[in-house]
Order: sequence, then structure tokens, then C-alpha cells
Amino acid sequence: MAEITRKLSDAVHMEKAPVIDELVEYMNNLDPPPSEEEVRKVVRKIDMRLPPFLFILYVFTWLDRGALGNAVLMNIREDLGFTSSTFALAVGMFFVGCCTAELFANIGMRYVRPSWWCAGAMIIWGVFATLQAVAGSPGGMYAIRFFLGIFESAFIAGAPYMVSLMYPRASVGKRLSFYLASTPFAGAFGGWIAYGVAHIQSSSVKTWQVLFLIEGLLTILFGLLCLWVLPDRAHNTKWLTPRERDVAEWRMMQDGNRTRGAIVWNVLYKHLLDWRMWVNISIYICQVLSTYTISTFTPVIVATMGYDNVQAQLMTAPPFCVALVMCFVIGWLSDRIRSCSGLLAPLTCIAILGDLILVLLPIENGRGRYAGVFLVQLGILPCITLAVGNIINNSCGDIKKGVAIGIYLATGSTMGVATGYLFPETDQPKFTKGFWVLFGTASYVATAALVMTQINKRENMRRDKAHGKKPTDRVVNFDEDGLMEQHPFWRYYL
Repeated sequence: MAEITRKLSDAVHMEKAPVIDELVEYMNNLDPPPSEEEVRKVVRKIDMRLPPFLFILYVFTWLDRGALGNAVLMNIREDLGFTSSTFALAVGMFFVGCCTAELFANIGMRYVRPSWWCAGAMIIWGVFATLQAVAGSPGGMYAIRFFLGIFESAFIAGAPYMVSLMYPRASVGKRLSFYLASTPFAGAFGGWIAYGVAHIQSSSVKTWQVLFLIEGLLTILFGLLCLWVLPDRAHNTKWLTPRERDVAEWRMMQDGNRTRGAIVWNVLYKHLLDWRMWVNISIYICQVLSTYTISTFTPVIVATMGYDNVQAQLMTAPPFCVALVMCFVIGWLSDRIRSCSGLLAPLTCIAILGDLILVLLPIENGRGRYAGVFLVQLGILPCITLAVGNIINNSCGDIKKGVAIGIYLATGSTMGVATGYLFPETDQPKFTKGFWVLFGTASYVATAALVMTQINKRENMRRDKAHGKKPTDRVVNFDEDGLMEQHPFWRYYL
């Protein structure tokens, strides 16, 4: 046994993927078995790098895609000759690019180290983000934002996938919330940057051009840092020692999350027909429509409340800051009670109330409508953590997680295309149509999340009664006979 274990260990560290049964046997015979202190040490080491850096990188995705909304208040529409419909198309072209590439983005990470994959993508999208400054016409902006979406998609899909490769389900919520909290942070930070840039006076460079140049060049710089900071997989991350890699992989497999092995396409196809996954994806689609819309158009919405364009840039920050704090609270609570959809339903009701306030209050009541913006941000942006966690935590195995992430992001990006048409200039200042649409999608999210929570709760109770609890003293092969989520010891997240 010692000789078999030694050879398998060599294969693991040389990145030769052993047969899954041998890998399970190897993990169950680690000598010595991983201690709690070893696990804590490995988790701390990963925590020091992955969540904070993903937070920074995700900020840049939102800054680069959302800068067009800030640029509206810097007269980009007039300078480039945008009409209401052509500007909506410019917003939507980013998501057309995302939708085109996201479905396949994580497949590339099966063949290229994740750190290299994300670094290359970020540098290229930084180039396109910078090129927005020299778009001389609506047509030029369409092309630039299309390619911006294609290369951002590699990171947008890769970030949650990377989290799922390095953390078991009970630890995903806090880490997801940490980097997804960059959405409200980017909204606030982007507003502050735009406020500062708006005061730059130059006869040769437009203020919106300065905005694109600053954010694009910073993106390229941080893309280079990805090569040294980001991990790859538990078994081949360069800044973990061989023993730490074993402990990290053992920890993942304890939770049924095998992070390597050959793709068995017929088994994967069968499990992609999982109806639970598609309901959770539909929840995400509706959730992300609200997220994209609010992140892009908050400056425009706030500008209708009696503020001038420069003040409106500054006043977008407070609602985003409140939502930022709530992201961390919800991520911590999700891990603590092991629930995603169960929290999603009541929190979304806050957004529903905010949408109603913005629809029903008269336009003259600027303070009341500004309070509605706070409620919408509070109920929408923290929920993206729960919507993403709902899909990741209820998918078994690295391969299905990767493909499921690609599917939900690609379908979600179709909602991004719709974003540009929900708040057209012709609907100012009330934006009634847009807020009624957000009210409807939020209502679906709350209802579907509540129903799924009850269905999963009953299924878990049935399996507990029929098969008992999962053993804690050994690694269980959830891929045995292609069972995955149908394995008797698998339990759904509520």
C-alpha cells in the first residue's frame, strides 16, 4: 500500500490525473490524515490571496462595463451622436459578447492554468476598455464593447468557478460575497472616480475619455499581477506545498467536489437535464437583470431626483455602500445556516418594496424616491451572491459546476442585452416601464426561491430517513456510477 500511495502521490504532483477510484483511495490513505490545524492553515493561505484579489479584479469588470453609464453624464451621447436606441445597443453589445463566450469560457480552464487564463483575458479586456476613449462613433463603440464582453467573460465565468475549485460548499458563501461585493463597491467607487474626473478641464481631451483611459490602464496593470497571485487547482497551485495541495484536495473531496478527472460526456449530458439546475438558473436570470440594470443606470436614475450631473455622480455612492455592507452580512449568514434560496426570498422582498416606491411616488418626491433606490440596491445586489451560490452549491463535481456556471452566465448575459432598453431616455424622468419590469422579475425570484427551498428541504429529509447521514471519516465517491446529485449521501443546499 505504501508503494501504491507513493506512486499515486508522484502522479498527483506531476499533474497526471489518476483513475478516480485510485484518487479516492489515495485521499482516504493520506499519512498522516489531515489535521484540523493543517486544514485551517491551508484555508488561511488561500484566503489571503484568492478572495481579496478576486474582489479587486471584479471591481474592474464592473468599472469597465458600467463606465458607459457614468459617461452619459459627461455628454458622451452628444459627442458621439448617440440616440436613445443606439445608446441602448452600445450598452447591450457588451452582453452580446459575454453571451457568445461565457458558455465555453470555463472549458478553456480545463486546458490552460486558471491563473494564466484569467491574466491573459484581463490584459486584453483592459486594452479594449481603454479603446473606448477613442471610439469615434456609435459603430466603433459597438465593436469595442462586443470584444470587451468576450474577454471579460473569461473572468466573469472563471471567478466563481475558481472559488468552487478551492472551497467546499459550507465555505462558498462568504467567499462569493467577498468578491461579488465588488458590484456595489464598483458602483460607489465608479461614482467617486467619475465625480473627480468630471472636474478635469481640458480643451483636447473629453472628460469621458479620461474616465475610460484611467479605468482601462489600471485593468491592464492588475491583469499582469494575476500570474503571481491567483491559484490554479487544489492539486497544482504553485504557492502551496505538496502536503498543502493534498490537504486542500482532501478537503474538497470530503464535500464531494472532485476538481479533476476525465470528462464523461454521457454522464454530464444526463445531469445537465437536471430540472433543479434550470429552475435555479431561471432565478439567476431574473436576479441578474435587476443587478445589471441598477448597476448601469443608477447615475441616470439619481439625476432625475433634482441633482445636477456632477452631484448625481456623487450621490450614487451611498446606496452602493449600504449594499456593500449587506453583501458581507448575507455571505456570512448563508454559510452559517447553509442556505441560499431560503435567504433569497425574504431579501428580494426589500427590492420589491423599493421598486414600488420608485413607480408610485410622484417625481417631485425626490427624497422618497432616493430612499427607494436604497431599498432596491439593498435587496438586489447582495442577492446575487445567493443566486450564484444556489447553482454552485447544488451542482456536484468540478465539471458540472464549470459547465453550469457557463450556462447561467451565458443566459444571464441575454438579460444584459435587455438592460439597455429598460431605461430609455424617452422614459425620463419616471422610468415607469423599467421599474415595473424589475418588480415582476423580483416577484418571480422571491416566489421560485421559496418553492425550491421547500422542495429541497423535503428531499433532504427523505434521504436522511432512507440512507442516514454522510460518513465523516472517509471521502465518498459521488461520481460512482455517474450518480452525482442522485447519490444517497448528497444533500441539497436550501
